[in-house]
Amino acid sequence: MAVDFPVLIAGMLRATDAGRHPKPAVRELLIALSDALGAAGAAFAVPGEGTARIVAVSPGAAWSLGRTISAGSAADPPAVDTAGAVTVAVPDAEGRPAGLVRLYLHPDRRLDRDAQDAVRLVARALGAVCPPAIDPLVAALADGLAVVAVDGTVRSWNPAAQVITGRTAAQAVGHPIPFAVPPPGRTAELDLPDGRVLSVSCTALAGSADHVVTFRDVTEARRRERAKDLFVATTSHELRTPVTVIRGYVDTLHRRWDRLDDDTRRDLVRAIHERADRLAVLVDRLLLGGDEERVDALLEPREFDLLAALSEAVARLGPEEAARLRPALPDRLPPAYGDPDSVPTVLTELVQNAHKYSPGGGLITLTAGADDNTVWFEVADSGIGVRPEDTGRAFDRFWQAERTDRRRFGGVGLGLYLVRRIVEGQHGWVSLRRRNPDGTVAEVRLPRAGV
Repeated sequence: MAVDFPVLIAGMLRATDAGRHPKPAVRELLIALSDALGAAGAAFAVPGEGTARIVAVSPGAAWSLGRTISAGSAADPPAVDTAGAVTVAVPDAEGRPAGLVRLYLHPDRRLDRDAQDAVRLVARALGAVCPPAIDPLVAALADGLAVVAVDGTVRSWNPAAQVITGRTAAQAVGHPIPFAVPPPGRTAELDLPDGRVLSVSCTALAGSADHVVTFRDVTEARRRERAKDLFVATTSHELRTPVTVIRGYVDTLHRRWDRLDDDTRRDLVRAIHERADRLAVLVDRLLLGGDEERVDALLEPREFDLLAALSEAVARLGPEEAARLRPALPDRLPPAYGDPDSVPTVLTELVQNAHKYSPGGGLITLTAGADDNTVWFEVADSGIGVRPEDTGRAFDRFWQAERTDRRRFGGVGLGLYLVRRIVEGQHGWVSLRRRNPDGTVAEVRLPRAGV
């Protein structure tokens, strides 16, 4: 991996120009490191208890902001881990750990000695511009804490309060607290304009008219709680139909066995078998949709023949979907890098989605190709189409279940979510776009092997 040293030096100079403001300086250093090494992105994380939280990123790593990584993941010499990332410790001026710098590489990239030295250099520079370490007891308090005077102005503001609100102590002290505070002895949840949820508690300070206000960001906890409720509601709704149908067929066989001829019995048993298969697929989808780590653990990326994997996937489609699918595949493709065992799952989800959203019938086409960096395949239908504003949101978990205008099509809202998780777990990407004059095109791209 070649290092563009002029880009690196220019970025470090820009960081120096940022002066005493650590946040812009850290960002400039991360951008310089990412650009100089041609990486996907870079991030800086501050250490906590066993983990480190990412608090600054280059544009290419914006998706990682706020996430946690293992505090012990740093390696020296810098090395690429199984996630395709390089993590190096950031020492402060006295050699104490000040954080971690994490570099995200493109697939199949490695670090030579110059690249390792560049990462170390930026790590040392980050240590020089980071704020000094704070008292461990103060740092350990994850909740925001403020002492508020009787007139509502802030007297004291801890570091966690700055992290949660984005306001420094200098910006907060002497000014009104920036959110509503419940009466002493009470706790309330507040919906902020930016969509976050704060849990705020107020306690009277003994011997003073001041109050101690503690608060924490519970947005993620509330999101998980809502997702759990939605998961239970969706699961019960989607399982009820196939279970009811199977029960009806079984009840018919049980009550009328002696009055049914052999052909009717076979037809009923065949119907039960098909419904049971669909039920098994639905249960697997629900289980995978609730466990992101399980999806990643099932992937085993390697070089493989995408055409052979697609042919096997087509052979495993259900009869309804297979009857409408028209493959138009080339004779040859360069080898892809990914997990061939996941292709049937991805193709099945995309074809079922195309079948479901094409209620008027019509063909579903499967095409494939390659460019200099990727190998791809597309599933296109002539159905209702996808709205431009929904092309990204359609991959969110339970997205469909939350949209009442789409409930006429059924489904659990997990199919495209699983496709995205599976494809991105192989350093690929999946997208939707509207097809002219009508319909939707789903495109999956995987890295070319050896690129």
